[in-house]
Amino acid sequence: MTDGEAGGGRREAGPASQKSEVSRDTIFSAASASHLPPPASRKLVRGLSLLGAVALIVGNMVGTSLYTLPASVAKAAGPFGIVAWLFTAVGYFFVALVYASLGTRYPRTGGPYVYAREAFGEFAGFQTVWAYWFSAVIGNAAIVTGVIGYAAGFSPTLGESVWLQFGLAQALIWGLCLVNVIGVKQSSRLQIAIMFLNFVPLIVLMLLTLPSFDSANLTPFAPKGFGSLAAGAALVVWAYSGIESATVPAEEVQRPERTIRRGTMLGYALGTTVFILSAVAVAGVLPNDVIAASPRPVALAVERAVGPVAGMVIGITAMIAGAGTLNGWILMAGRIPLAAAQDGIFFRGLARIHPRFGTPHVGLITGTAVASVMLLMYFVKTLLGVFEFIVLLSVLTTLLPHLFAAASELMLARRDPERYTPKERRRAHIVAPIAFVFVLYTMYGVGAEVVLWGFLVILSGTPLYVWFATRDGRVGAREA
Repeated sequence: MTDGEAGGGRREAGPASQKSEVSRDTIFSAASASHLPPPASRKLVRGLSLLGAVALIVGNMVGTSLYTLPASVAKAAGPFGIVAWLFTAVGYFFVALVYASLGTRYPRTGGPYVYAREAFGEFAGFQTVWAYWFSAVIGNAAIVTGVIGYAAGFSPTLGESVWLQFGLAQALIWGLCLVNVIGVKQSSRLQIAIMFLNFVPLIVLMLLTLPSFDSANLTPFAPKGFGSLAAGAALVVWAYSGIESATVPAEEVQRPERTIRRGTMLGYALGTTVFILSAVAVAGVLPNDVIAASPRPVALAVERAVGPVAGMVIGITAMIAGAGTLNGWILMAGRIPLAAAQDGIFFRGLARIHPRFGTPHVGLITGTAVASVMLLMYFVKTLLGVFEFIVLLSVLTTLLPHLFAAASELMLARRDPERYTPKERRRAHIVAPIAFVFVLYTMYGVGAEVVLWGFLVILSGTPLYVWFATRDGRVGAREA
């Protein structure tokens, strides 16, 4: 048996004349049938609607990163950072198309892991899930730190007490873990509510800020040179983490053959609209050196253009957005390793489904526990230092799954043409290479030091794979 067959039963291609007559619905129906999940995962509840999928993507993208990144981008690229936002938005359009395509054809919980294993085999699947899970669980520590950072701005007592910051962070992260254990429907409802509480005031205030745009603030436009595009784009990647969110809980999505595609593209469109609008408004209202030095550049721009009350609203919105991002990524952290654990190449306990709630409760609790331990850094670093250190570890390990997904789309379109219409195969040959090159470029942009640490993290998982792949005689049984 090949790795591809073990991962879900690869179908043999039929005659070319038959392939061209296969309808789109038949393709998706066959894809779902040939990749039925193991019996244990059928206890998952299909409680994620189209609106819930969009809210999950938007919430995972439009979080604390939006409210803090303009300062980092201004420091790295100056006003030219606007181009970095636009460039990254165009690149992620192709990444979104890749996930929209793969998610409908291989609707199994796990997202990028499923595609990498199907296309390239077990070890590639393990590398993907190891990097992706690592990024998600430690990234949650960065997200909750961002929320606490904004909350500290409203309370001098909180800002001066590391113990209060630590306690509030732990209460928030474990409280949202509990919501996710209780059910995907409850988590989805919370995510939808947070999306509207975050999205609506942010859009309104950005539109009210734009009339104060002053082109003088864009001079000099590229103080670090045009080569700063790579560094700026690498920072913006952090904001786009989550574009793949609808594919990860695929077995909990209602009508996945349609919802995953539509949810991914709608989530991309809404998130990109907010990103570009905010980037332009902040860069046009504040001088670049002021943006680069501010821990709350979006709030500062709104205060200057609209008034102090509006700035306070942005601060509250930022905390709400951060809670939504944290809720979404806690949900993700519980689902990312599920299929790999079922397939026997990850910790088996993470495949357990709660008999009453139908959620991967062990995966949720384990991921939250790792993030909770990471928060002990509060006692050895400043709040900003914690955030920057964790982001440094997360960025590259977020990009590797995207790289594998783009390569998987090309491989599967060529290897399994019966799953694609002729038009979709031609599109995959354009979309997938562009997405692959874009992700590779952003990996270059994060810098040599980050690449070094990221790949050390990825390679450090190899001994684990050896253990997973050989326990209980798995390798011998497959070879026999």
